[in-house]
Amino acid sequence: MLNPVFFELLAFSITLTGVILTAKESSWGWIFGIVGAAFYVPVFYLSRLYAETGLQLFYMVMGAFGYYNWIRLGKKEESKTISNISSKQAILLIIFFVVGSFILAKILQNFSNTDVPYFDACMGISGLLITWMMARKHIENWICWVIVDLANAGLFLYKSLYLTAILYLFMAFVALYGLKTWRKEFAKP
Repeated sequence: MLNPVFFELLAFSITLTGVILTAKESSWGWIFGIVGAAFYVPVFYLSRLYAETGLQLFYMVMGAFGYYNWIRLGKKEESKTISNISSKQAILLIIFFVVGSFILAKILQNFSNTDVPYFDACMGISGLLITWMMARKHIENWICWVIVDLANAGLFLYKSLYLTAILYLFMAFVALYGLKTWRKEFAKP
């Protein structure tokens, strides 16, 4: 039998390192994120957080995309690569969040044994969208992460994933640091 506490401890440590590196604009953050997500797959699956489990698999794929995108953008552009999201993109992301969360919640409600289908779905869809924003280096991703990290911390407390709840509380503060760092970089001429 898998020891979820062991996997949670490994995932906690590796993910924390990845978030800090990403906030510092280090592409290594993506690599640590991939490994941390791999360790979180069994943790969330055993906790019946199926959208979060799927999200970790997505994070692994998106980590490769984010790493590649950051390396590619860094080589092609001499100027800053951090940008604001467009109004059109923001509206599309909101629509996708509402529709995607509802559909995923209904699927979880009808085809799984999770006790938190709507919360799990909303957090899963949010993670997808914000990770896309981060990979594109849209500065608003950090504001969204603060909100979602705080909400997830509550979910993980409810599920008795105490280390993960602490990690997500800390990640909310790291997201504030990331926002400050990226704003400073964005403001450079």
